[in-house]
Order: sequence, then structure tokens, then C-alpha cells
Amino acid sequence: MTACKGRSGPSVRLAAACAGLFSLALAAGAGAQGLDRNALEELFGEPVTTSATGKPQRASDVPVAMDIITAEQIRRSGANDIPTVLARFTSLDVQQYGPQDFSVTARGYAAPNTQRMLVLVNGRQVYLDAFGRTSWDNLPVQLSEIRQIEVVRGPNSALFGFNAVAGVINILTFDPAHDRVTNLVARGGTRHYGEVSGVVTAPLGGGSGLRVSGGLREQDAWRRGYEAFELGIGAGRDVSHGQFAADASFRISDAVWAGFDASYSRSIGTEFQLPGLLLPWDVKTWSLRGRMTAETGAGLIGASIYHNALDTNLAGTPLLSQGVTIAQLSDTVKLNAAHTLRPFLEYRHNTISTRDQNGSGSFIDTSPLRGLEGGYDVAAAGVMWNWAVTPSLEWTGALRYDHLWLQAKGFDSPFFPFQDRDYDRDYGALSWNAGLVWRATDIETVRLSASRGVGVPGFFDMGARVVVPSFGLAIIGSPLLKPSTADNYEIGYSRQVAAIDGRVGVTGFYQTNRNVSASLGAFPTGGLPSAIIPYNLDSSQAYGVELSAAGRLGGNFDWGAEYRLAAVEEGDRSSLANFGHASPRNLVSARLGWGQGPLRADLFARYATSLEGYRVTDRGILPVRVGDHASVAARLGYKLAEGVTVAIEGSNLLHERQRQGIGAEAERSVYLSLRFDF
Repeated sequence: MTACKGRSGPSVRLAAACAGLFSLALAAGAGAQGLDRNALEELFGEPVTTSATGKPQRASDVPVAMDIITAEQIRRSGANDIPTVLARFTSLDVQQYGPQDFSVTARGYAAPNTQRMLVLVNGRQVYLDAFGRTSWDNLPVQLSEIRQIEVVRGPNSALFGFNAVAGVINILTFDPAHDRVTNLVARGGTRHYGEVSGVVTAPLGGGSGLRVSGGLREQDAWRRGYEAFELGIGAGRDVSHGQFAADASFRISDAVWAGFDASYSRSIGTEFQLPGLLLPWDVKTWSLRGRMTAETGAGLIGASIYHNALDTNLAGTPLLSQGVTIAQLSDTVKLNAAHTLRPFLEYRHNTISTRDQNGSGSFIDTSPLRGLEGGYDVAAAGVMWNWAVTPSLEWTGALRYDHLWLQAKGFDSPFFPFQDRDYDRDYGALSWNAGLVWRATDIETVRLSASRGVGVPGFFDMGARVVVPSFGLAIIGSPLLKPSTADNYEIGYSRQVAAIDGRVGVTGFYQTNRNVSASLGAFPTGGLPSAIIPYNLDSSQAYGVELSAAGRLGGNFDWGAEYRLAAVEEGDRSSLANFGHASPRNLVSARLGWGQGPLRADLFARYATSLEGYRVTDRGILPVRVGDHASVAARLGYKLAEGVTVAIEGSNLLHERQRQGIGAEAERSVYLSLRFDF
């Protein structure tokens, strides 16, 4: 089994152990139940993923460009949210518009509300279909319960699922069946920051377990970078969050595992929206899921069904409610020592409705939304094929077809251009992945891959009807939007280097994006009132290179660096999203760590070249340029006793305030944290 190959060649112990773990790992995928990752990590000597092919692999062996951020790295980051962790350990495009508001993507196209990353929490999709994005501050996950974050760059819809256009961020928490993780974190700091979070894991007997987690956070908003009208509607209000989650894993028999999880989250704060303004939002989400993995004579069958719900208020006005139910079924069959197949099915039922409206407000009038109902159903089928051609050469291919049926009612009105009949549409899209991994030597790996990712417009882009009287502006969704596609071709090379006690890597990529939605960044049409109606853009290209290196110095120092060059060339039809300049062309992230005894120090730096966007002002929608900028963060931790750690943490330390994006100005923050591990 080539995936179970050690750093310096096959290992008898490794192969024998992997043979016993392999059957469970095959069907596990992104949300494995019953898979003992501790044992796999001990065998491989490094973090292990099963996400790409379903079998345990080192990140250097997977057929996609993947980074793995470990629980230890998350702890050492000093961050208090997932996007900040990503910014400190990867070269992803992490744009921050306020203390809790982020856009995260890969290889350019980092405009707000156009996030194209598929985000998974233990295999559950947390993408908000209503708005076509991920609400990072509503993820019901505490940093102290995350085992690892897997970051995949490039389109991977066929391997990972719905809307993985730019890449995938797969967040894996500790499995309550195997990991007895119990901790408490308290943190306080500047800008009246306060946080308390905790995780409790309890064994249930017979190889089963339950984990419960929760957290509360609040902090002041950033104070500069707002327009007067934004402050007038409450955009500068302080921020608060609350999350709760529970996850239970049950060993039914030696061949059957089952699990249930539930979550609730609420965030109150300010988010940056296209075409360029900061708005006060109150967002609630909740989820419920059941899942099962069974080893049968027909293969390893994995099944799950879950429901995600969303409830939103904008500027104090009820807006949308959403419910999406997703059912997934897969059967992973190991045909022989060389070939593994995994056919899969997925069905997605999405309903979106407007909440009870109160008529016109001082800022927005949502009365045209009254009584609107819509949504879509998506049926998908596909197959993954993994072929170990030789002990050093492995092929992975995947094909997925999605068919979408759109429907809506309540849109018939002479005052708007689209009626109910315009929403009676259906269309299909094909996505695929092909990857070849060659382990040229025991220390060198070459990866060739090609893929197509498919993205569906958010329903707000297709069905919005909102009037902003203050601007004489209407936002009107268009059911005529087409799904977007991204065709990506890349080559990667990685090598272990004894001189640095680490690894270096390089990846070159070329990408063609078609039918990207302008979203709310569409140029307003003329007339009174003016209207923002989303449209598809012309084809655009992105190309660049990604470099990485990490190693150790002596016995106490470790370091790492990532560099990303991404050039985006827009077509003739542009938008206020300004995709060609929304991301910095050059990004560098670097880190240096030192530890001895109970003391641990970590330093993080990030440098980005200029970017451009648009802001809504009292004088109209105007371009904004953010120049080259650097930021520094640090953490100094001391282990007071076994299981007790105190740390001083800081971010944006170079400047009291600094413009790093087109939202509010980033502020220096310093925290004192205390963590108890039981």
C-alpha cells in the first residue's frame, strides 16, 4: 500500500498497521468516525489526511495542493478565530474588514461576498446558500477542539463537493470516540475584548464518546474607516458571538459506527458588503446531523443526512430565513491492491423565505420581499477512482455531475423585471479532478493535476428585492445567472531537505474562470431608482506560483514561510467587485518559533502588495486603493503547571491603526489568555 510508505521507504510495521486501519479510513472521507487518527499520525510520523481519496495519506502524497495546520500550530498561533490562523500559516487570500469579518479564498478573486471556498466542519458543509458565502464568525467551533485544518488550493468540486471552486478548507475536530479533549480558555484584552470557551469530552463506553463545546466572545468594533451614513445605521456597533456544539460517536459493532452532532451560533456585528459598504448584521445559524459508516460485503458504506438553518437581520430589519437539507451516500470498494472506487450520491433541498417585514425602514425597505419564497434542489452523482500504478506512482480521478432545479413564488409584480415564471429553470454542470503523484525518490514528490470546479450563485443574487431609499437604489436578483466554472492546471514539487531539517515545495498554476457572478458588485443601471442586478462576467485568467519552506534550527527553533504570486486578468466586462485587483498580487507569510522548557515564543509576519476596491460614500461609489502593507503578530506562552498555560498574545503590532483592506482600519490588539487542559 503506497500511501503507507514511510519517509525512507516501506516499513513492515507501518504497512501491517495500515492494513488494519485502511478499511475504516476508506469510507471515512472528510468526516471519519471510528478512525483512530492518533494511531495513524504515530505511524506516519506527521499529520495524516483521508479527505482527498478516502485512504490515509501524508499531505505530500495527496493529488491536490494541500497544507495541514495542526492543533499545536493553532495553539501557538495566538489567534482567536480561524481566518487569522489561516493567515499565519498559509498564503491564502485572507481579507479582513473588521474585527470579526473576513473573506477567505485562494489564488485571487478575494472580493467580499464572492467567497468561492468550500468550508467543511467534520464533513458538514457550512456554506450559506442564501448569500453564497461562508460566515466565519458563525462557525460553531472552538479553536481548542480542532485537531487539524486541511487547506486545499484549487478547484476540487468532484473530490470534495458542492461549490469547491477556489479550494477547500476542511476543519476536523477531535473525535470523541478516541480523543479525550477537555479544556477551558479565558482571554481578555484591548478594545474590551473578552472570551470564555470550553470543551468537555466524556467516554460513553464500548469505544463511544460525547464532546460538548461552547464559547462567548465580545469586543469593541474598529473605530476608523466608516462613512457617516454607516455609523448612522449602527455599522460601528460592538461585536458579540455565541456558539454551542455537541458531537457524539457510537461504536455499534466492529463493523458499524454511528454519530450525531448539533450546533447553534449567533453573531452580532458589522460585515462588509458589495458594492462597498459596512452594514450591521445579526445572524443566527443552527444544524443537526446524523451519520453512519458500515463495513459490508458490498464495500464500505458511508451515509449522512443533515439540516442547516439560517436566520438574518440587516440594519435591525428582518431579512431572510434559509433551510437546507443534505443527504449523502457513498460506497468505497477496494477492488484489489491497486484499485479503489468510491461512487457517491448527494441530494440538496434548499428553501429560502423572507421573514415578516415591518415595511419601510429609515435605511432599507424590505417590503418588496414580503411573501417571497424560493430555493433549489440539487441532485449529484459521481465516482472517485484511485489507482496505485506502481509503488511510486499513483493516479486519482473523479467525476461529478450536479443538476439544479430552481423555483420561486411571490415574484409576480409589474414593478420588477423578473416574475415567477423566470425562476422555473433547471441546468446541469460537470466537474472533474485528475491527479498524478510520483514519489520520485524517498524524499521527492512530483504532482500533476487538472480540475474543473463549479459554483452556483447564492439565492440572494438570484432573488433579492431590496430598496435603499437613502441612495435611490434597488437591489434586484437575477434568475438568469449561470453557474461559474474554474478550470485549473498545475504542477507541484516537494522535497525533504536534511540541511534545514524540513521540506520545501513549489507549485505553478494556470486557471480560467468563466461566468463569475458580479454579485452585488454589478454596476448599477440607469433610471430612478438605479438598480443593481447581478450578471455573469467574461472569462478571466489567473496564473501564478506558490512557494513554501519549513524546517528547524538546532533543537529549539522552528520556522516556516509561504509566498504566493497570483495575477488575475479580467475580461472586458468588469464590475465593482474589481476581481483583477481585489487581491494583492504578492503575499508572504513567515513565522519563527522558539521553545525551551515551559517557555514558548512565536512570531508571525505577513506582507501584502497593493489591492483595490470600491467604497460607497456620500459622494457616490468611489475607488479605494490600499498600498503595500506588513503586519506582525506574536505570542509568548508559559506553562505554569501541568495543563495550565498563560500567554500574552498580540496582533497588528507595528501600528496602532493601519489600512490593510477596503473595510475599517485594522487596530493593534494585545491579549492575556489562560488555558486549562484537564
